[in-house]
Amino acid sequence: MLHQPNLDNMKSPLFLLLFAIFLTACQQQVDPKLQEELSQARIRLQEVEAELQQLKAGPEKGRLVHLVFLKTKEGLTTEEMAGLLGSIRQLGEVKGVDNLEIGKIADTGDPRFISDHDIAFQMSFANMEVYQAYQVDPDHEKIRNGLKEFLSGPPAVYDYWAE
Repeated sequence: MLHQPNLDNMKSPLFLLLFAIFLTACQQQVDPKLQEELSQARIRLQEVEAELQQLKAGPEKGRLVHLVFLKTKEGLTTEEMAGLLGSIRQLGEVKGVDNLEIGKIADTGDPRFISDHDIAFQMSFANMEVYQAYQVDPDHEKIRNGLKEFLSGPPAVYDYWAE
């Protein structure tokens, strides 16, 4: 008896062979300009992904700048103001504090000026861990608590990651 080939068994390899030929033909017909654009798009995607990873890592890495704005009580004497500024200067000696700058608010005539505060200071920290340690440092807490008697309300704070 003559054995007939089973077409069902041949369909799958035949299909795969035809599909491979089709893919090969398609790859050969891709415009070189489109291939270059695709290559550039892949590179840009990698760059964007890297930037996104850096942004996600922001709170963990990089220099944190901490700005503080104070509103003093009305009628402070010159000596009291000098004592207040001296106490703020002591913050520069707390472990982890870098680049402490202190000043009285300057009204430069800019219409966007916010006059709710009298004194501003800023400092920076190597990273979030150092900043968090500063927040609970006993010397910082002592200085912060000592400033309260000179203030008419709580400080305003603004933090940002320096680039």
